[in-house]
Amino acid sequence: MSKAGTRIAIGRARDSGGQRSWRAALYAPAGRYSLYRVTFKEQTDEGWTWTARTAPTEAEARRIFGQVEKALDAMVATPVRASVQRGRTGKALAEAYLADSRAQAKAVRTIEQRENRLRRHIEPVLGDVPVAQWRLAHSRKVIDGAKARGVKSVGRLADIRQDLAAMRKLAWREGWLPRDVDPLDGLTLPRPQTLQGAGRGYVPPDLRPSRRHVDAMAAAAEHLSQHGPEELRRLPLLGTQIRVAGYAGLRLGEQLGLRAIDVFFDRGVVSVNGSWTQPRLADAKAFRGPVKNGLVHEAPLPASLRAQLLPRCAHLFGLPSDASVEQVTKAQTEERVRRGRLAGSLERWWENEVPPEDELWLFVDTDTGLPPRSELFNDRWHRVRRWLATHDKDKAWPKHVVYRNLRHHAAGFWHDELGRDWADVAAWLGDKLATVLDHYVRSGVDALADVTAALEDY
Repeated sequence: MSKAGTRIAIGRARDSGGQRSWRAALYAPAGRYSLYRVTFKEQTDEGWTWTARTAPTEAEARRIFGQVEKALDAMVATPVRASVQRGRTGKALAEAYLADSRAQAKAVRTIEQRENRLRRHIEPVLGDVPVAQWRLAHSRKVIDGAKARGVKSVGRLADIRQDLAAMRKLAWREGWLPRDVDPLDGLTLPRPQTLQGAGRGYVPPDLRPSRRHVDAMAAAAEHLSQHGPEELRRLPLLGTQIRVAGYAGLRLGEQLGLRAIDVFFDRGVVSVNGSWTQPRLADAKAFRGPVKNGLVHEAPLPASLRAQLLPRCAHLFGLPSDASVEQVTKAQTEERVRRGRLAGSLERWWENEVPPEDELWLFVDTDTGLPPRSELFNDRWHRVRRWLATHDKDKAWPKHVVYRNLRHHAAGFWHDELGRDWADVAAWLGDKLATVLDHYVRSGVDALADVTAALEDY
């Protein structure tokens, strides 16, 4: 027995550049040592130095010894000290996950949603658990806790599981969790019932607004912005914005991020190259960020909609309200060239950043001169919806159809009324073709209708 205790395992000989070779060793408790000890050399800024890891049981000590040998063979990070291990908790991993999301330049709303799920569902279970001790039972407890808090949607539960999977991957990458330990192995979610032939994101026809609903809501918003109560006049172009959503398919952030230079009157399209982003933190300032998925794209605009936007663009460029298309186009082109030179590329003029208070916004809150906050916009939308329901019940907007579904009307309008291919629709929406097919196509529907009609003769 040596001074270090009884040696019960020894590793292979290694050369770390010194005069003598060395070996990792495992010692049983003896003398002044009450714990099992694994001794080895690790590389630090000062070179290779002796260090040790302790364990209360032989089984745990042999596991650490195996990790050390494996790490030394692969020349990767060796197991950390117990004090460091205790600091690597689920809460610390959650913070590392959020930091990693920011480093990857994820969208602000995406990070906010992740943080909300972490704080509400994951940290109450994993917060104080050392990551090295994270197991399947903890993961199941996270999902069960979310269900107990009222999360019934399989999609929302899948989002929580996805966060757990991302945290697991990060823990593996950083060496916080052994790669042979999978705390999600066996964690299953209930399979949702879906319509035959429909994808997970399928939007049923009754959730897609009709043309009469879109036009009626736009007309009602126009009327109230001109003749309604004073507080309803803060969004003077709400009716036009509704038409942009319903006929050009822009998301709300993309609508609010539109500027006078984004409309091409001579070509009949709108360039979708940014999105108005409003962090939920009270003291955080809104800003114009990148478009979703990073897909800068163009969407067609009906002539009647371009006619509504022309006076607004003319006003923003200091031109008379009755300025011609040619006059406005000339001013737009000059501004795009100016910004393109500042951005370093005439073709990427939209990348030149302008302070929000100096931007040429199309849709603004007249009290601030900036795009409206989501709370104000939602309030005005629902007030217009309720007004229309009392004044024209036949054209009342269905309560179960949300504002963002105006985008679905644009997709149907292009495909069903204009006869465009789904690939074109995907390009104009700024989505992948697979996503668009998942939303709008249900296989077998046309064939089913044909057979049903044929059976009328039987």
